[in-house]
Amino acid sequence: MELLSQKTYSKQLVFAIMILSAFWSHSQSCVCYQNNFLSDYQEADFIAHITIINVEPNSVKANEDRVHFNVSQTFKGQGSKPLYIQQSIGNSIDNSGCRLFVKPDDELIIFARLIDGKLITTPCYRNSFLYKNDPKFTNENDNLIGTLNSLSRYNDRIEASSINCSSLENDTDMIDQLGTFELKDKEAYFGLYNINFTEDHSINYVGVVSPFNKEIDTKIRIMLIKKKWDTCELNDKTELLVAFFYHPATPYRKEFLSTY
Repeated sequence: MELLSQKTYSKQLVFAIMILSAFWSHSQSCVCYQNNFLSDYQEADFIAHITIINVEPNSVKANEDRVHFNVSQTFKGQGSKPLYIQQSIGNSIDNSGCRLFVKPDDELIIFARLIDGKLITTPCYRNSFLYKNDPKFTNENDNLIGTLNSLSRYNDRIEASSINCSSLENDTDMIDQLGTFELKDKEAYFGLYNINFTEDHSINYVGVVSPFNKEIDTKIRIMLIKKKWDTCELNDKTELLVAFFYHPATPYRKEFLSTY
């Protein structure tokens, strides 16, 4: 019963996070399912901090906006201009029909994919507006940019690794499981770990690719070793890459540490 309640709490937390993410991304008319952060990072062909110059409807395709932008910083890939926002992604019956509202001078972190030679994003990609004039979001903005800047050092390894496993779906807040801790290194926005499995899907070892600090890394490695694992889809190296990201507290939620 206790385990069931923990899973229910985890799912509720994910749902709450998704609602807030939709709100912050100006996609107020829908609630989007969100993969873990590392999955979204791997699937994106272009991730950058951009400033919107101009937005206009695409005369060739309905429900698609063409966006011209300037790039402040690129974290992954190469941006082409313009960017296309596929605004209508569903029929609204399941809350999937929504829009990403952008205007000139908006700054945001954009996640986009290269599809048929076009740079495409949608309201349900992990796009995030940067509210530089609102001190309530300063820590969150800095944390997101710092996370992406640090993560970009491992682009090649992330691209070549297996990163999805159903056993990670409920890892939405690890602080309660790991106990109290202190992030002594302000540059440690996440911990990146490689898990090597044997042929019978038991863990051979857990390594540290990019550390938080010794205390947190030790706790996370022990937690991963003790974790009950389902069969994961792995590459030829039988290795899974796992990342836990630190999210600072905001006026709307407490701080948390998760794969999301």
